[in-house]
Amino acid sequence: MKNEQPLPEEIQKPPLWKIISMFALLFLGVELIVVALGLGMNLLMRAVGAGDNVKVLLGSTISRGGMIAGALLLTIPMLTNVLNKPGNQILYPKKSGWGKDLLAGMGISAAAMAVVFLLELALGWIKIDGFAFSSLPWDACLRAFWLALLVNATAAVSEEVIFRGFLFTGVKEAWDTNGALLISAIIFGGVHILANASEGTNWAKLIPMVAIVGVMLAWAYMRTGNLWLPTGLHFAWNLFQDDVFNLNGRLSSDTLVGFQTSLNAPGWFAGSSFGIEVGAAGILALLVTLLGIWVYSKNR
Repeated sequence: MKNEQPLPEEIQKPPLWKIISMFALLFLGVELIVVALGLGMNLLMRAVGAGDNVKVLLGSTISRGGMIAGALLLTIPMLTNVLNKPGNQILYPKKSGWGKDLLAGMGISAAAMAVVFLLELALGWIKIDGFAFSSLPWDACLRAFWLALLVNATAAVSEEVIFRGFLFTGVKEAWDTNGALLISAIIFGGVHILANASEGTNWAKLIPMVAIVGVMLAWAYMRTGNLWLPTGLHFAWNLFQDDVFNLNGRLSSDTLVGFQTSLNAPGWFAGSSFGIEVGAAGILALLVTLLGIWVYSKNR
């Protein structure tokens, strides 16, 4: 009786435990880079007595740029060695239309946040108290604008690279698409507990709500086959929610470039200090975003 030989793709199929383990190492590595660069640059800026402009325009640019580079430099070799896939082609291929995908993602998320903002404005749940730049000197405006771009770009690129680029792709190879959606989304929601340590949101509510956003971003990745669209979505989702429309009702922030607002919306709709993701506003924004992704990518 002949022994059946496994198919080549079965031989090369990575075990799920290996993907999860390598993701944990990747996540830890990226976090260490973030802490080291953030702390190191702050200490350096203090040591040289740098002013605010130098701290942001030079120090933050170097540290945030290093964080993005670190995430890419750690993830690309892992994709190549663990999954036998060309990392640079999976993540951000320089193919025709990449800029269109990036801008489309930004436009879709901006529109979603605008819908939430205008609805709250119409219902009297949010009030415009002023504009962030109205009483600031030009250099402070430039600092806030540049820092908002840096902070949101760092979060968008780093998280898309490790969660969608490596984790989703790896679990899909080891298991299947549905399993990849489920596992990557749950882990994406779970790690945001760290960001929520002092935000006052129940973690049992936070994880599934943020996980749904993770599913949306993974779906955008599936529709295009690269990270340009989900990165644009992720970047603008944070930027317009927090720093332009100010849906949390902050009067000041180092990255606030839009409206100064005060919030009077019910918690079930507005979410919490973590963000609209844990309220009905997040669901509304998600539905608008999903519609935008579908319309944009339906003919691809």
